[in-house]
Amino acid sequence: MATPVGWSPGGSGSVCLAFDQLRDVIESQEELIQQLRNVMVLQDENFVSKEEFQAVEKKLVEEKAAHAKTKVLLAKEEEKLQFALGEVEVLSKQLEKEKLAFEKALSSVKSRALQESSKKDQLITKCNGEATAMRSPRTATKSSPCSPQLEKSPRAATKTQRSQK
Repeated sequence: MATPVGWSPGGSGSVCLAFDQLRDVIESQEELIQQLRNVMVLQDENFVSKEEFQAVEKKLVEEKAAHAKTKVLLAKEEEKLQFALGEVEVLSKQLEKEKLAFEKALSSVKSRALQESSKKDQLITKCNGEATAMRSPRTATKSSPCSPQLEKSPRAATKTQRSQK
């Protein structure tokens, strides 16, 4: 620093004291100025222009609107899904009922077919026994329910059996 005008090394003590105090104030101000410059540099590095900020803000508003729209669509699709799942459940229960009814009907038909098959086997056995007896000369000739069936075709015999019931 330059020596102030009117100051002499052997001068009065009050002038030296004032000069020292003034120098301390100037040094403090220079340090403060340097700190403020450092802060300004950091601010410049982190600075966002008003236009950039407004563009980002506009984009955020658009994204929020798109998000709300997507949320509404998701709710609608979720409702459709829940309805479809309900329908699947109802149809599954209906299918299970129909399956049970079908199995019951099938069992009944199988049982009836087994009974008819058993009756048919009994008739065949009975008719075969009577046919054997008719062929032997010792048996008297008498009419038998099986006699006409032996002479007819199997289809006609089945119709005859049905008509006798």
